[in-house]
Amino acid sequence: MTDEQIGELINELRSKKNYDEAYIGYFQYGGGPDESYIKANRQGLELHAAALLAAALETETEFETGKEKTFGLDEGISDEESDFAFNYVELKKEKRNDIKPYSVYKETWKDKVFKVGCIGIGILLVVLIIVGFITAITWFG
Repeated sequence: MTDEQIGELINELRSKKNYDEAYIGYFQYGGGPDESYIKANRQGLELHAAALLAAALETETEFETGKEKTFGLDEGISDEESDFAFNYVELKKEKRNDIKPYSVYKETWKDKVFKVGCIGIGILLVVLIIVGFITAITWFG
């Protein structure tokens, strides 16, 4: 399908649906995530499909390969009592074999400076408390 055809399909799916009647919920019936299901009516499925198709179109926009880009899925139709929710889609440009399920966080220089700064402030506070305690003892003693 072309991007224009997908865009038309998205508009068609969204234009005919009554958001008040749409329903979709994600539930777990067993002990783990492998025992899950979706409970939905037709309107909810079509609106959710439209949101996923819009996310598919968003992957065609320019963003740097390897960087994270997200697309929100807040359709306002998810059941508040669902066991879990899908709030966004993390968009990737890579092929299936190149995508890691969990991205490894790389510590930046700002993270390192923040960590050292917090430790330095903690040490400074301890030293100031000790000096203050010693001063108070000598003052009253």
